Amino acid sequence: MGLWEYFHSAGIEYQKDDFPFLTNHRVPKVKQLFDFGEYLHLSGKGESLAYLYRGLGKTWNYVGPVLDLELPHGFNDHTDRHTLWVTGTAIELLARAGKSYGNKGGWYESKSENLLTLVGMTHDLGNLCDRKEHSMYSAWLLTRLFANTKLHEAEWRAVLYTILFHEEPMLADLGVNLGAGIPLQWALVAADKMHVGRDRIGDRSYASGIANNALEEDVHILLNALIVRSSWAMAPKALEWQLDFEVEQLEEKFGSFTKGDGKIWVPESFHAEYKQGSSYREIFTKMFLEIYEARMRMAAMSIFLLFPQVERFVVKLIDRKYAESEVICQVVK
Repeated sequence: MGLWEYFHSAGIEYQKDDFPFLTNHRVPKVKQLFDFGEYLHLSGKGESLAYLYRGLGKTWNYVGPVLDLELPHGFNDHTDRHTLWVTGTAIELLARAGKSYGNKGGWYESKSENLLTLVGMTHDLGNLCDRKEHSMYSAWLLTRLFANTKLHEAEWRAVLYTILFHEEPMLADLGVNLGAGIPLQWALVAADKMHVGRDRIGDRSYASGIANNALEEDVHILLNALIVRSSWAMAPKALEWQLDFEVEQLEEKFGSFTKGDGKIWVPESFHAEYKQGSSYREIFTKMFLEIYEARMRMAAMSIFLLFPQVERFVVKLIDRKYAESEVICQVVK
C-alpha cells in the first residue's frame, strides 16, 4: 500500500504538496533533493532548518496523526513541536560540552550544529513507516534524500549511526554500547529523553481529555499534563533535569483536561492516595519514577559521556508557587 492509500484508508486528511520530496505516483517515490556537501557548509541551525523545511515541507505534521492510531487516546507528540525542542536542546548540550560531532577531538563548530539539526529534525520521521523500527526507516529515508555523501563519509556515517542508535531497543537488539558512540549521538539521546511536559501531549490526546478517560487510562498523558515544561541546568559536578510542576493553565488549550476551574483533573487513583496522606507531589513523583526510570537512566548515561566532569544526573521538581524545589531522584556515575 502506498502512502496516499494509507492516509486515505486511515482517514487522515492530506495534501500531496505537503510532501515536496515525494513523487505523485500511486506508490510515491522519494526524490533526491538534498546535497550533503552543500548542507555541511551552511552557517548553522537557522540555515539548516530552512534547507530541511524547503525539501520536507509539512511532513512533520503527519507523524503525529499516524502515531495517534497506535493507542486509544493518541500517542505523545512527534510533530516538529518535538523535533524543534530536541534540536535546540541537543545543540545547547553539545555547545556547552564544547565538543565536535565525532570522537576525533575538535571543538564545537557550525558543522556539528548542522549535523545536530539534521539528526534532531529527522530522527523520528521513520514513524511514518513503522513505529517499532522507526530509527531504521528514518536512516533509510535520509539515504534516499541526500546526494554527495561519499565525499563526506565520516560526517555521513555519524548521521546514520546517531539516528539508528538513538533508542534503547535498537541498541539492545544489535548489542551496541552507548558508551562506544559519539558526541552527536549522546546529545540527541539526552535531549530526546528529557523532553517531557504539556507540549508532548498529542492532538488526539487533547481531544480525548476527561470525557473519554484519557488521563485515567493513559498515565503518560497524565504525567505530561502535570508538567508545565522541562528544562536543564548545570550545577557543580551535576546536571539538573528540571520539571516545572506549577499549576498554571491555558484554559483554551487544556479545556478538555479541566472541569472548568482551570485546574488539571486527576483520576480517582490520585485522590485515593491523597486521602491516605500522600501529597499530589508525592503521588506524581512515585508515578514518574516508575514510568520513566529507563528514560532517566539513558539520559543520565548520555550526559555522563558528554560531560566527563559531571558526576550526578539530578531530577528536580520545581513548584515556585507552593513549595521549594525538590530533588526527587539522582543517578550517580
